[in-house]
Amino acid sequence: MTRYLKTALLAAAALLASCIHNDIPYPVVELRIASVEGQGFSVSENNVTSRTVTLSLDEATDIRNVRIDAVGYDAVIHSIQLDKEEVLQQIRSSRELTGTFDLRSPIYTTLSLYQDYEWTIRATQTIERRFSVTGQIGATEIEEKNRIARVLVPSDTDLAHIEVTELKLGPADITTYSPSLEELSGSSFESVRFVDVTCHGITERWLLYVEPTNVKVALRATDLWNNTATATALVSAEEYAAGAALEYRIKGATEWQRMAESSYEAGILTATLAPEWSSSTNPHGLAVYNFVPDKGLFAGHTYEFRLTVGGEQTQLMEYAAPAGNTIPNGDLEDSSLSCWTQNNKTAEFWGSGNNTFTRGLCTQAPFDGGTRAKLQATSAVGVLASGNLFSGLFQKDVLTRGVVSFGQPYAWKARPKALKLQYYAEHIGIVDIEKNFGAPIHEGDRDKARIMVAIVDWNTRREVGSGTEAPTGTWDPEEMSTLDEGPIIAYGSLFIDQSSTGGKMIDVQLPLNFYDTKAKPSGLYQIVISCSTSAYGDFMAGCKSNVLYVDNFEWVY
Repeated sequence: MTRYLKTALLAAAALLASCIHNDIPYPVVELRIASVEGQGFSVSENNVTSRTVTLSLDEATDIRNVRIDAVGYDAVIHSIQLDKEEVLQQIRSSRELTGTFDLRSPIYTTLSLYQDYEWTIRATQTIERRFSVTGQIGATEIEEKNRIARVLVPSDTDLAHIEVTELKLGPADITTYSPSLEELSGSSFESVRFVDVTCHGITERWLLYVEPTNVKVALRATDLWNNTATATALVSAEEYAAGAALEYRIKGATEWQRMAESSYEAGILTATLAPEWSSSTNPHGLAVYNFVPDKGLFAGHTYEFRLTVGGEQTQLMEYAAPAGNTIPNGDLEDSSLSCWTQNNKTAEFWGSGNNTFTRGLCTQAPFDGGTRAKLQATSAVGVLASGNLFSGLFQKDVLTRGVVSFGQPYAWKARPKALKLQYYAEHIGIVDIEKNFGAPIHEGDRDKARIMVAIVDWNTRREVGSGTEAPTGTWDPEEMSTLDEGPIIAYGSLFIDQSSTGGKMIDVQLPLNFYDTKAKPSGLYQIVISCSTSAYGDFMAGCKSNVLYVDNFEWVY
C-alpha cells in the first residue's frame, strides 16, 4: 500500500469518526450521605434537600477533635436502570471524610459520579451549665457568649457569706474549676467572682454575679415539652407558718391552681406545677393519655403566679410563655411547594403522590375565598389513586406502584394538645374500586376520607408502597404504638364519611392521644401529617371521585 493511500484512508476514518455523535445521555444519579459513624456523637439530622448532615456531639466530646470512623453513601437512580451496589462502590468524595476533625467549622465535600453533589457535615453541641446559691430567687441567667452567670437573691441577703450549691460550667466529670465549688461556698460575692474553667486543655474565665433584688416571686425553671415549671417566693418564717402557698392560672381565668410545694429553705419557698393526665382505651384497645384541662404550663399563654398567706394574695407576677412550634407552610400559600408538582422525591416538608399518570391528586386551588390544597381522587390503569397531601417523600419505583416515605425532620420545642386545621369534603362517595387487598370497607360501602397526625421518634422514614399488588408497609398510629422505625409518641385522627355542606371551610381540632407522656422525640424523623381522600386508598379501596380541601394547619397549646 502506498504512503498516499494510507494517508487517505486515515483521513477518511478520522472524517467518519467526526460525524459520529454520542447522543446517549449520562444516567441521572443523585448522591447522598446516608450515615456518619464515629465516637462521641450521634446524627441528629440528615437533610437531603439542603444536603447537610448535622452531628449532635456528646457533652464531653472535644469539638476540636471529633473522630469519624465511617461514612455511608446512598444513591437515588432517576433515569436509567443501574445496579445500585455497583453505583455505591463508584461514588467518590472530593476529600477524606474519616479521621479526626475540628468541627468548629463544617466539613464541605463534593460527591461525584455522573454528576456532582455538594454536601456539608456540621456539628452542634449543648453543654448544660448551672450556677445556684442558697436563697436564690428565680432562674439563673447564663450568657454563654460573654461567659457570665448571674443569680438574684433577696435584698437583705448578706453578700459576704454566700452558700454556692451548684457550679457546672463545662462538661460533667472532665471539667475543673479554680476556685472550686467548695472554695467559693461561704465566701463573699460583694463583687464579681472570677472562675477559671478548664476542659480538654483549654481554660476559659467565667464571671459569677450574685445580685440583690426586691422581687418576691419568680420562676426558677420552665419546660414547655414536659409542661412544667418551678417557682420561688421570698417567705418569712411567720408567713410560712401561716400557710404560705404559690398558685398559678392562665391570665384571665377565674380559678387558681395550687402548686406543689417542694421545699422551704433559707426563707425561700419553692413549688412546682405539672400537667395531669386522664387515661382511656382507644378503639383498638390501646391505652392512651390526654391532658386534663387547665393543668400544666403551655406555649404561647400568659400565666399569673401569686403568693398567698393565709389565703390572702400578697405578691403577683406575670409570665408570658414563648410561642410553640409552627408547621412549615401550614397556610399552604406558597405556590412553589413540591406538593403541587410531580417532583416529590426530595420534598422539604409537604409532599404528594402527583406523578405523570395522576397529575392532579394535590393541587393549589381557590375555594371559599382563599387558596387551599385540593385533593382529588382519580383512577389510573385500573387502580385507585387517592387525593393526598402528607409530610414526606414520594416516588414511582415501577410503572404501577408508588412509594410514600412518611416522616420529616422536626425540632420540637413545645408539646401541643391538638392539631388545628380547616377542611371541606366536597364529595365523599360510595366505594367503587376494590382490589380485595384487605381493606375494612368494600365496594358499595360509604367511603371515608382521613386526616391524621403523629408525633414519632424514628431513625428512618416509614415506606408504604401501593399499586396493582397488595400494599406494603401500611401502618395506622391508632392501631400500634411502635414500628420498626421507632416509637409513636402521640397521634390524632379524623375520619370523614359524609360530604360537607354549606360551601364554607370547617374548623376542626384533632386532640393528641399520647402513648408516652414523658418521651421527647430525638430521632431523625419526628412528625407525620397525612390527608387522604380515601382512608384505605393504599389497599385500593375507595371512591375514585372523592374531593377534599384542607388548609391552615397549626398546633393548639
